Parts: sequence; structure tokens; C-alpha cells
Amino acid sequence: MLYEEKIKLLKAMRLLSQIPERQLAGLAEFLRIKELDAGAVVFQEGSTGMSLYFVSSGRVRISKNGSDGSSTDLAMLGPGDFFGEMALIEQATRSASAVALGPCVLFELFHGDLTRWVKSNPQQAVQFFAELVHLQSNRLRRTSNELTLHCDLSNLLFEASASAAALLPRILDRVLPRLDGAWSAAAYLCDDQGAATLIAEKGGFKFDAGAPKGTGGWLDDSTFHAALGGLRHTLGHLVFHAHAPVSKHDHDDISRALTTVARLTSSALELHHLSKA
Repeated sequence: MLYEEKIKLLKAMRLLSQIPERQLAGLAEFLRIKELDAGAVVFQEGSTGMSLYFVSSGRVRISKNGSDGSSTDLAMLGPGDFFGEMALIEQATRSASAVALGPCVLFELFHGDLTRWVKSNPQQAVQFFAELVHLQSNRLRRTSNELTLHCDLSNLLFEASASAAALLPRILDRVLPRLDGAWSAAAYLCDDQGAATLIAEKGGFKFDAGAPKGTGGWLDDSTFHAALGGLRHTLGHLVFHAHAPVSKHDHDDISRALTTVARLTSSALELHHLSKA
């Protein structure tokens, strides 16, 4: 890889964007390029961690095994993201697994190489670790918000007394405060033929009377759609609109959180539908 290309890739990464190019060139000497095919394992949960990884291109899935043998996705990471950073602080076992979703190019930084860079660039090392702590704090805060939201929704969603039309607005009230920044949301309820009716709007944005088509996903940089699937037909739709465009770096995290909300909601609506059958 040419020097100019490598520096450009490093400067595009959030963790390294504030480091001057001269010091970045010194760090680049220690970064090892790791090219992976789709499905390749970067590391397994329980293995000993000795290095941090930066995603240059492609996507990586971070997942954790459950006690019942199932696997839960924790994050989908793309260019500019990093993972495995606890290995720079202590050589502990990995708390999750990392697998390439497609062809990937990673930069690997070993603990020993970082120590050598720190000794030669102490001022820039402080800046590096300050940004690392900042990004870790954002991750922890988002994870904490998601866990709190899921617990809150679990208590709400399966209240037998709540009708579907009364439940959806309450879901929006619980979700919106947990999203970063200003958001609006809408809920649609479908009849047995799949025709959707707008039953709730929260946050001030004016939504279309008709629900979006399809199974869900990002409609644009500000709007996320989640269809609420049932056993026989679509039960409804949730649409979330950010008042400012959402960065590409945050799309996967927000998509994962809102998709989980939609799955919980679908389960509650299906149980409600079956109880009325």
C-alpha cells in the first residue's frame, strides 16, 4: 500500500483524525495490514487479546455467545471504526467474537508496538488515549441506553390489558428519549388485509398518512423504517426520523437497536392478535 494511501485511510478514522500527519506516520509504521475474506474470523470469544483493530474497508460483525448456545450480534462495524481496544490496556480474554461480513482490510496494532510508539510520541499518545476513552464512553452510554430500553419495553409490551392501538404510542414514548439527539416517530397499525393506518405521531415531524413499503431499513440519512411482521401478515410499522442527518458511522448501531425494538413490538402485537382470535 502506498504511503499516501495509507495515511489518508488512517486520517479518515475517528480515533486517529486529530493526530498530526508526522506523528501519524510514526504510528503507521507499527500498523500491520490484515486482509480477510468473507466469513474469516478475526478473533474468537475467550481467546487472549493482544491487539487493537481498525477497519479500513469492509464490515465486521461483533457477536457474543449465550449460555444456550445462541449468538447475539453486538455491533456491525465499518470503515473508520475500531474494536478489540481492551487488549491495549490489559492482555485479557476477548469478551466477544469478530468475523468479517465480506472482504475486509484491517489495520492491526499490537500492544507492544503501541508501547514503543507511546515512548517516542508521548504528547500524541495522550491525545490518542483521550479520544479512545471518549469513544469508549459513547459506546458504553449507548449500550446502557439500549439495555435500559429493552428492559423497560419488556415490562410494557406484554401487559395483557393494553390494546394494540394503545400500546404503540406508549412504545414511542419510551424509545424516543433513549435516542441521541432530536427524533420524531410514527406508529402504523395494519388490518387483516395489510392496510396501514397512522395511529400515533411523536416529536413534531409530520409523517405521511401511508406507511412505507418494504420490510424496513434506512429510507434516507434521517429516517429509519421497521415493519412489524406477524405470522400471517404485517401487523404494523414504526418509522423514526432524526431532525439532523445521522452519520454513516452510526447507522448500524441505531439500526440494530431499533430493529430489536421492532422485534419486541412484533411479538407483543402477535400475542395480542392471537388472544383476540
